[in-house]
Amino acid sequence: VAICFLNSYFDSRHEDRVAELAQELFPDAFITTSASIFPQFREFERFTTTCINAFVGPKVKRYIQNLSRSLKAQAVRGELHIMRSNGGVATADVAGEQPVTLLLSGLAAGVLGGAAAGAQSQRDRLITFDMGGTSTDIGIVTERGFAEATARDTWIAGYPVMVPMIDVHTIGAGGGSIAYVDDGGAFRVGPRSAGAEPGPVCYDKGGTEVTVTDANVVLNRLDPEHFLGGEMTIYPDQAFAAVQALADRVGLDLYETAAGILTIVNNNMANAIRSRTIQKGQDPRQFALVAQGGAGPLHAAEVARSLGIPEVIVPRYPGITSAMGLLTTDLKHDLIQNEFTLSTDPHLDKLNADLQALENQVIEQLRADGFTPGQMTLQRFADCRYVGQGYELRAIVPNGELDEAALQSVWQQFHDLHTAEYGHAFPENPVELVTLRVTGTGPMPKLSGLPVPAEGNVKAAWLKTAVTYFRVNGQLEKYSTNFFERDRLPIGGEIEGPAVIFQKDSTVLLPPHSHTTVEANGNLRIRLATEPQSEQRETLEVAV
Repeated sequence: VAICFLNSYFDSRHEDRVAELAQELFPDAFITTSASIFPQFREFERFTTTCINAFVGPKVKRYIQNLSRSLKAQAVRGELHIMRSNGGVATADVAGEQPVTLLLSGLAAGVLGGAAAGAQSQRDRLITFDMGGTSTDIGIVTERGFAEATARDTWIAGYPVMVPMIDVHTIGAGGGSIAYVDDGGAFRVGPRSAGAEPGPVCYDKGGTEVTVTDANVVLNRLDPEHFLGGEMTIYPDQAFAAVQALADRVGLDLYETAAGILTIVNNNMANAIRSRTIQKGQDPRQFALVAQGGAGPLHAAEVARSLGIPEVIVPRYPGITSAMGLLTTDLKHDLIQNEFTLSTDPHLDKLNADLQALENQVIEQLRADGFTPGQMTLQRFADCRYVGQGYELRAIVPNGELDEAALQSVWQQFHDLHTAEYGHAFPENPVELVTLRVTGTGPMPKLSGLPVPAEGNVKAAWLKTAVTYFRVNGQLEKYSTNFFERDRLPIGGEIEGPAVIFQKDSTVLLPPHSHTTVEANGNLRIRLATEPQSEQRETLEVAV
C-alpha cells in the first residue's frame, strides 16, 4: 500500500492516520507513506519514489528477514547492515522498511571503494572507472566528497527516484559489448552485450558476435594461460576467426579491426567521463582515474590518455573493489526539512529551529542504532536555487548558530557552484533556500591493509615477452611487450610500458610511454607520458 498526499511534505499527520487505518484493515500489508520515505515538495517524484518503495518492499523485507534469521541460525555474531545508495549502511530493520534507498547501492559501493583506493594514494580528486562485462560505471569524487544525484538524474524503470544517492553514470560499455555494423553501415560497439551467457566468442559458450574481449585477445592483451588466474579456458582461434569475419565486412585487416573496436569503446567511455566532468565545469586533467572492475585496468590507461588525465590508480584487487567498498563506509541517516526562504529576507530563527530539530532526530536515530553522541558526526546542507529555477544545488551549512555571516557563506557557495555547473552566476539575483538537510553518520569497522610482498624484484614477477599491438600517434604498431604476475610484484617495483600485468580478478595494461610503481598500500600508480610525435618504429624492445 502506497499512501501519497499532496502536502504531506509539510504536515504528515493525515498520511500517518491513513497508514494506521490501512494497517488495521490489512495487518499483513507492507505500507509506505511518502513523508516517511522522503518529505520533498516535488509531489510527482515523491509519489513515484513511494510507489517504487511499496512495489519492491514486500520481497525485499522478506529477503532481509530471512537473511537475518539464517545468519543467527549459523551463529554469526556480527550485526547485519545493508548498503544504501547514499554511500552509507543501514540496519536490517531500516533497510527492510525503506528498500528504495537500496537501489543502485552496489554502484555506490564501487565509488566508495575507488575513493578509498585513491585516498590510500593521497589523491582526493578522483574519477572512478568501474568497467565490467556489460557496463561501465563512472563516479566523481572531489575534496568536497561524492557528487550526489538529483531527481533529474536518477530514473528507475522509467520513473524518477528521489532519495539521496551517490551520482553514478552508467553506459553500455563492457568486455561483453558487441561490435557490429549497423543498418547505415556504421561500425559500432555496444550497448548490446553478449553477457555472461553466451559471452564473448573466445569463451566457446555459443557466442558468435565479436566482443571487446575478443578484440583484446586478438591484440594479445589477454592470455589463455592466465585468464582468471588460469582457472578459465579461452579459445583465441575462435576470437581470431570472428574478428576476421567482421574485418571482411568493414574492409579493414584483422588487427586494425580489433584495434578499431577498442578505439570505439574507449571513446564511448571517455565521452561519458567528459559528460560528468567537462560539461559540469570540472577539468579531468586535474583528477586521477581509479581503474576498477574486471575490465577497467585493461582500458583505463588508454581512456585516461585520451582525456589528458596524467595518472591511473589500480587498486590491489580491482575486480572486487565494489565489494570492498562495503567495508569502507559508515552507518548513515539523511533527514530533510523544506524551508522556502529568500536570501533577501531569511528567517534566521526558523532556520536555526529547524536545523536543531533535524539534528535531534538524527541523533535519536543514531542512538537507537547503538552509537553514543561522541561517536556521531553531523553534516548540514542547504539546497538552493535562484528564484524561478526548477532545480537546486547543494551548499554546505556551517556548524553552530546561523547568523547573517554564516548565511552569506551559503549564498556565496551557491553562486560558486552555479558557476562551476553552468558556467555563469547571477550574484545580484535573490537566492531561495528550498531545503535543509542533516546527514548523521556513525562509525563502522573499516577494512584493514592488504598484503603486498615487501621484498623481491620485478624480474621474479616476469612471465614472458610477446608481441602486442598498440596504436601510437594514430598508427597501429607491434611492440615487444613484457608480461608480469601482479601477486609477485614487490613494494617499490617499477615497470615501463608496454607491459601486461596479470592477476586473477583483472588484467592491467600499460601502453607505450607509461610507467607504473607498486605503492606500499598495494596500489599500482600508472603515470602516462605524452606520446612522442616522431616515433615510427615497428617494435620497441623492453628490458626487464
